[in-house]
Amino acid sequence: MSSTTNLESEDQIELRKTARSLFAKHAPERDIRVWDEEGSYPVHLYREIAALGWYDIVAGDPVEGQAGLLASLCEEIGRGSSDLVALFNLNLSGVWDLQRWGTPEQWAKYAEPVLRGESRFSIAVSEPDVGSDAASVSTRGEPAEGGWTLNGQKTYCEAAGLPGTVMELVAKVGDGGRKRDHLAVFLVPVDTPGVEIRRMPALGRNISGIYEVFLHDVALPSDALLGEVGQGWQILKERLVLERIMISSGFVGSSSAVIDTTVTYANEREQFGKPISSYQGVSLPLAEMHIRLDAARCAVRRSAELFDRGVPCEVESTMAKFLCGQIYAESSALAMQVQGAYGYVRDHALPMHHSDGIIARVVAGPPSLQLDYVARSMGLRVGA
Repeated sequence: MSSTTNLESEDQIELRKTARSLFAKHAPERDIRVWDEEGSYPVHLYREIAALGWYDIVAGDPVEGQAGLLASLCEEIGRGSSDLVALFNLNLSGVWDLQRWGTPEQWAKYAEPVLRGESRFSIAVSEPDVGSDAASVSTRGEPAEGGWTLNGQKTYCEAAGLPGTVMELVAKVGDGGRKRDHLAVFLVPVDTPGVEIRRMPALGRNISGIYEVFLHDVALPSDALLGEVGQGWQILKERLVLERIMISSGFVGSSSAVIDTTVTYANEREQFGKPISSYQGVSLPLAEMHIRLDAARCAVRRSAELFDRGVPCEVESTMAKFLCGQIYAESSALAMQVQGAYGYVRDHALPMHHSDGIIARVVAGPPSLQLDYVARSMGLRVGA
């Protein structure tokens, strides 16, 4: 139900068609629902994605010029599941980080296996007492003979427990001065001795899974450090804009799927002798949600266009993420209300979307933090 599809380039339209064909064959709705219910990871799907070269989109330099393409692709993936978009984003962002900050040796060791579909990336930033304030991490990296030793704990690490995963793990190295000046990113395979992974029971994001990570005297080689000590903050900051564009696009796709299926249901479901779509209590909220969704889609595409032009768009991508997270949560809640008991049973994808929609507001920055950032960009004296 995308009313702005005609604004896409031929490349974007063709990529959408390819994605639709891939998902019809390797990730139909019934399979996605099973993966979500069982908490299983579709290894074959991401091997197919790697074979299509989708990760190679950011493997070249520069990546500017590709955000619009990625937005269209993630929107199409999101029609299946926002969780599948998150997994794609983790891999793609990891490849991009290696492209910008890694050495040729690190590229061959960590990125090329992902491009071949043999391994995958996760990111480990949050800790039990650290969320949005990433500079306050307490996990430490200490220089050791021939490399580094890590100790600490990470939490809410999406996909960290999947086989073949390499974590981009943020740790503190040194003391004094500004906290962010001592951040470093380490590349940590999850099968490294001393790494303990525990899956956390969660309401949603069941395909990727959410994990706690415990680090007990983890010995790493010298080439496990991505970039240099003190560049960890910049690595996180630079990946966030494109990450928000991709995640927001996924939320647009998921919201579109939810609204489309609810419109179909409303037209087919009859009560008191006529379809429930004929009642304004059903039709008007859906129409308003459709309008807001289209506005959110336009916000994402504006961010992607600015990114592709090389124009700073931190504020625009933040606003897009705020809108798209809200619309996914609210559209899935509305769909549950319209579909009633039918929407509550796990015979279709709505329960998955409803659970994943709840966390959509929080991932890649909670609404309060995003509004605070936008307020500051407006010149408001926030916290004065």
